[in-house]
Amino acid sequence: MTEKNREKVIIKTSITGIAANILLAGFKAAVGLLSNSIAIVLDAVNNTSDALSSVITVIGTKLAGKPPDKHHPYGHGRYEHISAAVIAMIILYAGITSLVEAVKGIIYPETPDYSSLTFIVVGAAVVIKIGLGIYFRRTGKSVGSDALVNSGTDAMQDAVISISTIIAASIFLIWGVSLEAYLGVIISGFIIKAGIEMIRDTISKLIGERADKELSEAVRRTVCETEGVLGAYDLILNSYGPGRWLASVHITVPDTWTASKIDVVSREIMHRVAVKNQVLITAVGIYSHNTESDEAAKIRTDIAEITSSEEYVLQMHGFFCDIEKKEIRFDIVIDFAVPDSSKLIESISGKVKALYPEYKVTIQLDADFTD
Repeated sequence: MTEKNREKVIIKTSITGIAANILLAGFKAAVGLLSNSIAIVLDAVNNTSDALSSVITVIGTKLAGKPPDKHHPYGHGRYEHISAAVIAMIILYAGITSLVEAVKGIIYPETPDYSSLTFIVVGAAVVIKIGLGIYFRRTGKSVGSDALVNSGTDAMQDAVISISTIIAASIFLIWGVSLEAYLGVIISGFIIKAGIEMIRDTISKLIGERADKELSEAVRRTVCETEGVLGAYDLILNSYGPGRWLASVHITVPDTWTASKIDVVSREIMHRVAVKNQVLITAVGIYSHNTESDEAAKIRTDIAEITSSEEYVLQMHGFFCDIEKKEIRFDIVIDFAVPDSSKLIESISGKVKALYPEYKVTIQLDADFTD
């Protein structure tokens, strides 16, 4: 799906939500005021906030679609994360407001006056909200829009709220016990919880999360499919909004390759990954691989055994041994849980030098950025 088509889908879905929520808010407000129902009035307020959420989704999507400029060379895609955070804050505010009103209802109780119209309107709201929730979440996941997914989650919670209102009304009509205000407290708690979780998840994305395992593995496969490439390592994926990925990667190639050959292969990798994975490779680093030395192969095996025996070492790569200059160099990927990376490198370096004292050992430390 192209960026323009994605934008159209998100805006179309959001406009549908705006229309449905404004209609529901109007009906619920009228019925809530006529029946003196706190729960239904609060539900109407919640629908109004949902409509506002959809408006924010539209604005965020339009801003995110702006092309890169001098001040924002990576584009404006993170506006979508910001809009998702704003929606989450609106949901949190709606939850807190509902809680305040529900507590007032407990302190100053009022007797509701339900009618058949109450059940019809609230019942219809349940059906509409479940449909909107499924529609928003399914569309949001298909186009990678956190704002739509958040709106869909909120819509499903609204359906639960409306069902709870029906149950409370039924209990009042059968036994004469009004549970609306207490129900409002419980509902408000769920809304507040959802708002906090959405804010937390969105902030995590803005800070920068680990790339999805499927994406990182797919990019590596594409890189390794290029003829002559012996391995792909140190893949770093940076997100600048949904579907906007920039990356860098190291490849291992035979030590007999010329600079011209490396240049051709690097360009091919960039093209392949852009077309197949929709990821822009901004840099391709090079590791050379010993191809003509049995001694270098043995040293590599020995060092692989040393590194694999260390608890916090996840991988050893980028190995090269210069037999003539007596130099060994390689990279290790370590776990973020390592208590002291300096001591770990010293330990590995000491063990290698104990086996090969005549060699100079250079170890490069890599972080565990992707799976």
